[in-house]
Amino acid sequence: MILIQNNNRDAAFYFSIEEYLTRNKQFGKPVLMVWHVDNCIMIGKNQVVEAEVNLSLAKTVKIPIIRRQSGGGAIYVDEGTVLCTLVSPLLKDAENHMEEVSDILINALSKMGVSAYREGKNDILLDGKKIVGMAQFTSKSHICTHASLLYDTDLDALTKILIPHDEKLVPKGIRSIRSRVTNIKQSMNTNLTAENFKAELQKEILSGINYENYEFTPDETSQIELIYQDYKEKYKHYAE
Repeated sequence: MILIQNNNRDAAFYFSIEEYLTRNKQFGKPVLMVWHVDNCIMIGKNQVVEAEVNLSLAKTVKIPIIRRQSGGGAIYVDEGTVLCTLVSPLLKDAENHMEEVSDILINALSKMGVSAYREGKNDILLDGKKIVGMAQFTSKSHICTHASLLYDTDLDALTKILIPHDEKLVPKGIRSIRSRVTNIKQSMNTNLTAENFKAELQKEILSGINYENYEFTPDETSQIELIYQDYKEKYKHYAE
């Protein structure tokens, strides 16, 4: 496995790395990133922003909205949220890759004392409430699966800024987004900051695995920068 680490706090930057690793750079083995970003809203490739986000509130709090290459629903991300990406050679169908990433995260969380489990195709739950959401996109040769983990996320802010969809809530007897999600930190007897949780999660994911740290070459960094500029121009904006 390849480990890539970076201290950038812009989600568009990490989406640019994901795209580069999925469509351009080929290691022939899985590539892992565990990352943090500043407050933002991430929306799926084909989502209509107005149907997913309270744009009036987003404008007031000046939170950026960033479109990712994968599908799935809109998510609210802040400093209490941890993100995880695994880019792998496309050797099986997408659902098997999703299951693989789910197992990696569930096993890592278990080592940290969190009894999480998978439900449906995209979610990981704790005590019946969602703590992890996942999405994917592919190229001809690689697949990118990324996950957002609610560690110490401001769930009240999440509830206010995202527009709920009844088809996700009503069949399960759930009244609101807020009652459907929970934070991992609540189940852990710990004072770990989100940054420390990120480090622990990465350590547990890599436990027992042969891996190497990788730093992009200047040429690779230039290619990623070109994708990043494109992302900032086309896919990142503030509510108007």
